[in-house]
Amino acid sequence: MYRRRRGFTLVELLVVIAIIGVLVGLLLPAVQAAREAARRMSCSNNFKQLGIAMHNYNDSFGRLPFATSCNINGAPPAGTGWTSNQRISWYHLILPFVEQESYYEQIKPLMESNSFPGGWAEATHIVPGFMCPSDPVHEKTTQQGFHGNYLPCHGSTHSGANGSTGQTNGILYPRSKTRLADIKDGTSNTVMMGEIRLQEDSIGASGPGNVVCGGTHDLRGRYHNTYHGNATFTTLRGPNPLVGDVAQYCNGTEKVPCRACSSGNNETHARSWHPGGAEIGLADGSVRFVAETIDQVIFQAAGTRNDGESLQLP
Repeated sequence: MYRRRRGFTLVELLVVIAIIGVLVGLLLPAVQAAREAARRMSCSNNFKQLGIAMHNYNDSFGRLPFATSCNINGAPPAGTGWTSNQRISWYHLILPFVEQESYYEQIKPLMESNSFPGGWAEATHIVPGFMCPSDPVHEKTTQQGFHGNYLPCHGSTHSGANGSTGQTNGILYPRSKTRLADIKDGTSNTVMMGEIRLQEDSIGASGPGNVVCGGTHDLRGRYHNTYHGNATFTTLRGPNPLVGDVAQYCNGTEKVPCRACSSGNNETHARSWHPGGAEIGLADGSVRFVAETIDQVIFQAAGTRNDGESLQLP
């Protein structure tokens, strides 16, 4: 006698679906965490390579590269014969030391002839080693050039702390000639580089205290630059502060806040998409993940090159 097979009941099917849903819910965060760990490792490796490049530059020229070639407000330095088109930054100078010799040779004639304009097509060339893969805007390019996540530290103040000269208490500042030997606080105690979050252009203000100024541009992280505050960061506050940045042009959002625009007293803070803090490169070439809960006094001291404060980052 033929017996009909018993199938799944609706209740059993729903139970199976629920179990699968629970398993997916448990596994998904683990997968996301693993992916972020891989991205953070890649970001840390980028810092290590840039640290090596900085040391090789110092060995070749007897000093570290300067932050930018212009004054803090974008004006050319007096008596140099340079024009406002002189947009050289540390980024261009270390290109030969990060396996970008061919690109450097393309831009070298423009750098030497003082004709390095904004809006130049080659300025949009993307160099992967300057991007954090965790940042959703990590391949940002505009008419003004490529924007990167990694900036040198100009110290523990805003970029206009010393008037029009732009000379600050960090390692790299406008036309600096800092040598590794000048870092009296110790290369293992002094911040040389850090990461920032990038912001898309044409984004409106979002969140308390945020502004949009200078049209729809956001210049933070732009290397092909005449404004020093967009190409360096400060340790004035710890990583990922709620206080917004100050830049010549910026678009404030909740994750990348901007509280004001200024052509001189810029403050770009260390920020990242890594949970809990940001990657920081020290002057000895080592890399630390600095928690956003770090004591502000310690982080400020770490940003200075010779203030006699040899405080180690935790």
